Amino acid sequence: MPTSAVYEAVVRYRAALLARERAAATALVRYYGEAWARLQADINATVAYLEAKRLAGEEITPGMLVRLDRMRAIQEQTAAELERYVGYADITIQDGKRWSIAAGERQAFDLVQLSFPRGAVNVQFYRMPRDAAESLIGLVRDGTPVRDVLVKYAGDAAQALSETMVTGIVAGWNPRKLAREMRSSFGMGLTESIRLARTEQLRAYRAATLETYRANDDIVKGWTRRSARLPNSCLACLMEDGREYGLDEQMDDHPNGKCYMVPRTVTYAELGIDAPEPEFNPGSGKEWFEAQSEQTQRGIMGAISKDAYDAWKAGLFSLEDVPQHIDDATWGGHWANKPMFELLGLDAPRRSYADLVQGVGE
Repeated sequence: MPTSAVYEAVVRYRAALLARERAAATALVRYYGEAWARLQADINATVAYLEAKRLAGEEITPGMLVRLDRMRAIQEQTAAELERYVGYADITIQDGKRWSIAAGERQAFDLVQLSFPRGAVNVQFYRMPRDAAESLIGLVRDGTPVRDVLVKYAGDAAQALSETMVTGIVAGWNPRKLAREMRSSFGMGLTESIRLARTEQLRAYRAATLETYRANDDIVKGWTRRSARLPNSCLACLMEDGREYGLDEQMDDHPNGKCYMVPRTVTYAELGIDAPEPEFNPGSGKEWFEAQSEQTQRGIMGAISKDAYDAWKAGLFSLEDVPQHIDDATWGGHWANKPMFELLGLDAPRRSYADLVQGVGE
């Protein structure tokens, strides 16, 4: 059983990993924001130009906008800005994954060492072969190059921006609403790329961690899944917290997942070490959740539905019912919360907890 020192180290390492993630996300946000700022001046000028025409009695139609030189210039500038962003994001994500691999190797080595009395065992430091590391760095879960995925996100954002601008201008949205909707459309690329950056850095870290455990299979029997146990943790992940896996099994976590892998080592007695066995027991994620305040429980369950907490307290489903395993082509297998209607045994998403309370769903 891992010692308390192992879990103390895990908390430190996870904090460092998340800080590195946030730094990368902040850099992406800053770069993307600068791109939007460069676009915004021309967009505002074009909107003002068209609004003046509308006030002069001229009809603004989609066909007119398609032919407008100003619109074509904005579309070309958007494409150019996003192309530059793709290059920057690709480098940022690859650098983050390189850092994560090195950190995963080093920190997993430390965790195995901390599982035993100092000097009692020989722990092998594992370094991922260069070709395997570079392949992991350059690809996402389904084998698609990172850059190709970013290009798709950028293309979707550019298309959404153009469509929103045309729709808003033709419909006569007020400038504030148009600006808000256009920024939201443009931001699709940023949102998706940040999710990709975070998920891929965590995947690289876990891959290096697992390979280090495998390199020490004489003293590491497997690993235990642990969740971050935070007020914004996924309930499904909390319910899976404590599940044990063999060294032949990968971590199956969802995008932006923060679960981690604690080494499950052989006992001191099996190694002939004359020392008391560690008795530290962190408990399960389910036990942690049940010990939280109603406010925290409601917040975590709110990711399922605003009614989830009340339905759970009414005995309409159990915590063990929540996790479901999903296989995704891009992100791979992962655990997620079941939707509310499935937890309640209803036949369609449109049915609700209120239906049951009112007897409609019987």
